[in-house]
Amino acid sequence: MSTTPLHDLPPALAARPIDPKRGVPIPAVNEQSDGTADYVSINGRTAVILAGQGCCSLCTEPMTGLVAFLGGPRSADAHSYSDPPMHESCAEAALRLCPHMARQHARRATRQRVPEGTVVPEGFSEEKPDEWVMVLTADFATGLVPAEGGGFVPVFVSSRHERTRQFVYNDGALVEKTGR
Repeated sequence: MSTTPLHDLPPALAARPIDPKRGVPIPAVNEQSDGTADYVSINGRTAVILAGQGCCSLCTEPMTGLVAFLGGPRSADAHSYSDPPMHESCAEAALRLCPHMARQHARRATRQRVPEGTVVPEGFSEEKPDEWVMVLTADFATGLVPAEGGGFVPVFVSSRHERTRQFVYNDGALVEKTGR
């Protein structure tokens, strides 16, 4: 169950359908057609539609100003992300609510437990980064890259990094790195 009260979340994210198992809002790109959540994979179609409309992939509200991307240092260096763009405040909420990111020893489901039909980019690494980087950018592009086993998956490419924020693990919990 979530330890973050809904009133501490961005209002549009808090208004999303709530996962009854976890007590947290279901991000738009993780919502299934039956209303359940799949937190392991991203609904690529929904992600591309929301990004094309300039809307947040978590809360679905329009994004104005800078948009946020979350990933490890390799994603930040490459300006390339499998997770679609979002509001900075929604990204902050994701860093608190997503066990895979928030807790150092929480592990993402392995491919043996990934729902059938889930596709990943060729060369995708299941290795969890030692730190997370939030990149804020004024613009981005959406593209397609080959998927393992055939087909394609969306990728989101950030333009110039206007600002970055780094998050590291301290005693197993994710905290923002300060004093660069």
